[in-house]
Amino acid sequence: MNNNRVGCCGGEIVGKRKCIERESMRAGNGDGRDELNLAEFPLCALAHRLPAERKTLRFEDRIWDKSRGVHVTRQLTVTGSDAFGLPTALDDEVLLGLIQLSRQHGFADRKVSFTRYQLIRLLGWRDDTKTYDRLEESLNRWTGVTLYYRNAWWDKRRGCWVDEKFHVIDNVWLCHRHDTRPDVGLGAPQSAFVWNEVLFRSFQGGNLKAIDFEFFKGLQSAIAKRLYRFLDKRFFHRRHWEFDLKELSWNHVGLSRGYDAASLKRKLRVGIVELERAGYLEPMPDPERFRKVCSGTWEVSFTKAESRAVAEVVDRAEPTPSPLVTALMDRGVGVKAAEETVRKYPAEEVRTQVEVLDWLVARKDTKVSRNPPGFLLSAIHGRYATPPGFVGSAEKARRELEHRSRMELTANQQSRREERERMHEQKRQQAVARFLERLPSDERFQLEHQAVMSAPPLQRSLIEQGGSLSEAARRLAIDNHVSRLINDPEYEY
Repeated sequence: MNNNRVGCCGGEIVGKRKCIERESMRAGNGDGRDELNLAEFPLCALAHRLPAERKTLRFEDRIWDKSRGVHVTRQLTVTGSDAFGLPTALDDEVLLGLIQLSRQHGFADRKVSFTRYQLIRLLGWRDDTKTYDRLEESLNRWTGVTLYYRNAWWDKRRGCWVDEKFHVIDNVWLCHRHDTRPDVGLGAPQSAFVWNEVLFRSFQGGNLKAIDFEFFKGLQSAIAKRLYRFLDKRFFHRRHWEFDLKELSWNHVGLSRGYDAASLKRKLRVGIVELERAGYLEPMPDPERFRKVCSGTWEVSFTKAESRAVAEVVDRAEPTPSPLVTALMDRGVGVKAAEETVRKYPAEEVRTQVEVLDWLVARKDTKVSRNPPGFLLSAIHGRYATPPGFVGSAEKARRELEHRSRMELTANQQSRREERERMHEQKRQQAVARFLERLPSDERFQLEHQAVMSAPPLQRSLIEQGGSLSEAARRLAIDNHVSRLINDPEYEY
């Protein structure tokens, strides 16, 4: 009797392994897990194929570090192996699938046993030879990838940003004999992989967030999937967020730095529209979604759909702060102090002092180096004058408008001047033509001879030389001669 085959799954006789895999995949894949550091920066390019010579990706942003009371620059560098290169969008899905496998094992061990069939079913991929080959390629690639975090890896146990350098996966074993079959026995050899210690320590430290893995798999575009992972982390705190367009697109979504603002908006719309249609984001018209701050600087806004927000406890707890309160909080000001300041002082003054703070911090000014949030509150409450050399966004917008108006005025004046000159030349040519038409042939021949003889020496030389320029020079000499006669008040014609 075969002990590996029993009645289960509604009485159908199938292998124990098939039952276990189906149940594990059915049991709450919508309630998946994502590691918070991996959700913050992309680990891969958005393309499905990359040039063989490209082996490095780099992402960077700047945030306020409350634990140190300073702004810090976070940087992630991703390098690929010579043999397998950098991870792509499909590899990112595989990595998230590996996290779900670890969740099914309770994140109990760095080594996770699995079958390739199980992982392919978990990912929702087609069960065929090409898929198995693609999965093996992805596992090879992740084994060769190295991550270099600089001030960008959040160590939950220590409560601070740290530097970390590590491979994602240390080892992989693939059992090709059995793991493509759904009905093999429990005792058959399995494939396995081993997480790097740094990443596994983060799992066990609880640096994880819930993710609707089924929703993630249902998204079509790589941009929508990347946006979903990043925004879902941010929406834990509040429903509405505004980001600098370039920083979000380049450093958190992974779009090329070669794209200008118009191209970035066009690329992002693909993912945004998909998330809107899926009911994850509140739909917005473009003027609300993308807001121009000043020349070359745009902001993009996102609001989590009410239907999803209401279903989550964290979003029911308190109302979304206003953008100005959020701006103060992002720069280290406490919630109550930020709310009271925005309530008491004009919005334009608060906004200006926030811009002044950022301007001073960027220049490493000593006035703000020790306590930036304290300086910001003092500047708002004391209504400090803006420092010499500072130009706020409102003034930049005004100057840009004035410059554009001057350019338009100059262009209009030039256009009118050119039109007047064109009309004058047209009338002159018509008068010359009428004059010549009225002359008898012998008089016309004599006039043309006089015109050539009275032409400047260089022009007469061109006429005498013949060739392609001769006729044009002769025509010009005649036109000029006739124009002088027409404008001579003593000449009758």
